[in-house]
Amino acid sequence: GMTLTEWLTRHIDHLTGLEQKSIDDYRRYVRRDIASTIGRIPLEALTEDDIGKWVQHLELTGNSPKTIKNKHGFLSGALSKAVPRFIAANPAAGRWLPRGDGDDDEIRMLTVDEFDRLLEATTDYWKPLMEFLVKSGMRWGEVSALKPGDVDRTHGTVKVRRAWKYSSRGYEIGPPKTKRSRRTVAVPKVMLDKLDYSQEWLFVNRDGGPVRYQGFRRRVFDKAVERAQLDPAPTPHDLRHTCASWMLNGGVPITVVSRHLGHESIKVTVDIYGDVDQASAQLAADFMNTVLN
Repeated sequence: GMTLTEWLTRHIDHLTGLEQKSIDDYRRYVRRDIASTIGRIPLEALTEDDIGKWVQHLELTGNSPKTIKNKHGFLSGALSKAVPRFIAANPAAGRWLPRGDGDDDEIRMLTVDEFDRLLEATTDYWKPLMEFLVKSGMRWGEVSALKPGDVDRTHGTVKVRRAWKYSSRGYEIGPPKTKRSRRTVAVPKVMLDKLDYSQEWLFVNRDGGPVRYQGFRRRVFDKAVERAQLDPAPTPHDLRHTCASWMLNGGVPITVVSRHLGHESIKVTVDIYGDVDQASAQLAADFMNTVLN
C-alpha cells in the first residue's frame, strides 16, 4: 500500500481553493518534517504511537508549540481524508500537543519608552511607516498593500481590502488573511496627516515601488533596533502585538481589540493576549467590590 509520504503528496496535489503559500507550507512540512521520520511507514500501518514519537521529535528539534500545532493540524487533516477508504481511523486525532504560555514564547511587546527609542533610531524617511505599524496594529501584508484610496482622513479610518502574499510564484495581491480581516481600522487622524498620498501605494520604497518585508527588516528595522539597543530584539510583527497590549492595558475591551486586529474569532485574541488584559481584570475586581459594598 501507499506510504504516508505518498498519501500526503497525493492529498496536497488534490487540494483546491487554497492560496499557493499554504500549498508551499504543506509541501515543506512533508519534505522537512515527515518524509525522513515517519514518512516511510505504510499508511495503513501508521499508529498513534508513531504520531506521538513524531510530535516528540518536533519538540526536541526546536519547534515551538504553535508550529507543532500547525504541522500536526496539517497531518491530522490529511489523515482524516483517508478514512474510511484507506484507513479505519485517524491515528492523529485527539493527540495531546505541547502547550506554550499562549504565544508568549514567540512574541515581544514593546513599552512606550522602547518604541520611542526605536522611532528615534529610525531614519526620517521610514518613520511614518514605523509609526503606522504600531498605531494601526495591522499585519505587514495589509499595510504594504494599502493604497491612498483606502484612507478616509475625514473620519480617521483605513479600509483593509487586500494583502501582499509571497509564495513559490513570487509576490501576489490577494484577500486579507481571514474573512474578519476584511475590516475598517480606526487610525488617529494626526497619523494619517503625516502620510504621502501621491504614489500608487500608501507606503513605497525609495524607488517608488511596494515595500517588501525582507528588505525593510534588513535595511531599516533591524538597524534601528540595534541603534536603539532593544533586548530582546523585536520583529516588525511585534509592533502589532505592541498595539494590542497597549490597547488592552489602556482598558479597551478585548472584543474591540479582536475586531481591530481582524482575528477570525475572539478566542484567538484571548489565547494570545488574555494574560496581558490586566486592565479588564482590575475593572472586574473593582466592579465586584462596588457591588458588595
